[in-house]
Amino acid sequence: MFGVWRTRDGDTLHAGGAFQFERLHVRVMPWRVVVAASALGAYVVGLLLYLPAEAAIGGEREAIGTVWNGETALEPGFAVGWSLDPVQTVASLTPSGDVKVRGPGTALAADVSWRSNAVMLRRADGVASLRLANALAPALPFACDGEATFRAADLAVGGGRVGTGLLRAGPANCQGAGLSTATLPLVGEARSDVEGSTMTLRAVQSGELARARLARGGTISVTVTPIGATLLPGVAAGTIDIQP
Repeated sequence: MFGVWRTRDGDTLHAGGAFQFERLHVRVMPWRVVVAASALGAYVVGLLLYLPAEAAIGGEREAIGTVWNGETALEPGFAVGWSLDPVQTVASLTPSGDVKVRGPGTALAADVSWRSNAVMLRRADGVASLRLANALAPALPFACDGEATFRAADLAVGGGRVGTGLLRAGPANCQGAGLSTATLPLVGEARSDVEGSTMTLRAVQSGELARARLARGGTISVTVTPIGATLLPGVAAGTIDIQP
């Protein structure tokens, strides 16, 4: 692999006084090249194995561990930990492994794959505080107190595969924009297809509150119904489209 061809020229007197040059090719293996290549390979492997966790999530959040096994905090009071499967990650050429979310009233576990434009939840289940919604989407104008159960199978957030997810929450108290409301039990349904993923939220006996659609191209469309505007403080009825 690291062989170098070296050339040595010679000459031989032929009959009639003509000279013919002969060229000998010798393949050698410079030991310095072998040592340098081995050191470089060991350095690259070590770098990949021990790359800090911040490289996986960017510099905006603090994290501990490595890109293969790490954890980062989510305000207020939650933490997301991950453990990548090296064999599955290399075989699929996409980060794949287990993810756990913990915090007050929260214990979620999922088998996840990350892609350029989607997150695949091959399996997910557990319980979560409704405050986790504010940790994942800090721009929400309201916050709700309560707990929910969640499960999903083959759900592709962002599209690319057919899957489903289901969230069930008991009665909740929500605050925002100086208002406070009480909701009946809530049901959230998620579905994904090859073009994107859709999430609907409805209150039992009241009807649909909101619907969101995330297309594979990154466009997000959020619709809040008049019923949702009365139960979710600080939210107005209507549709908002957000371009990537």
